[in-house]
Amino acid sequence: KLCPSKKINLDDVPLINLPSNLGIDRALASWSAYKKQSSSKSKEQDLIVIDAGTIMSVTKITKKGEFAGGQLISGLRLQLSSMSNGALNLENPIISRIPKQTFQYETKNAMIKGAINGLLGLILQIYEETKLPIWICGGDAPIILNELKNKNIMINHYPNLVLEGMIDIEQNVNSI
Repeated sequence: KLCPSKKINLDDVPLINLPSNLGIDRALASWSAYKKQSSSKSKEQDLIVIDAGTIMSVTKITKKGEFAGGQLISGLRLQLSSMSNGALNLENPIISRIPKQTFQYETKNAMIKGAINGLLGLILQIYEETKLPIWICGGDAPIILNELKNKNIMINHYPNLVLEGMIDIEQNVNSI
């Protein structure tokens, strides 16, 4: 029942050099973060956009608004689901909290701790290598931000980057 003429396509997103197979959500989050950063004091820098969802996407956008590549990794819940589906005797744990201790005795906590540490390691490595501003959205962003709070890393959390990008693009497309 959605109006097909209102569909937003990759061609509608005014970033440069977007691959034709890039997910529209990733493009919209990148556009929104790029616009926000362009109006801030760090506008003369490239930026990193992290969408922490089912798949954690990491995208680099240059200060000129050009897609410069990225990385994809299974998100927190997908990692846990993959472990439980791919190995005998592992159950998919429910995340009620992230365990504090590095080494866990209970299997479910060991799975959660390992999966979150993998995601945090990726983010910390990217920040260490680039020192670029990071913009994060996605369902697992609050969990990740909580785990990074003592790591001396500045992250801009905008939970609605994709939706804000969609609204901006939709307004521009319909004003033409």
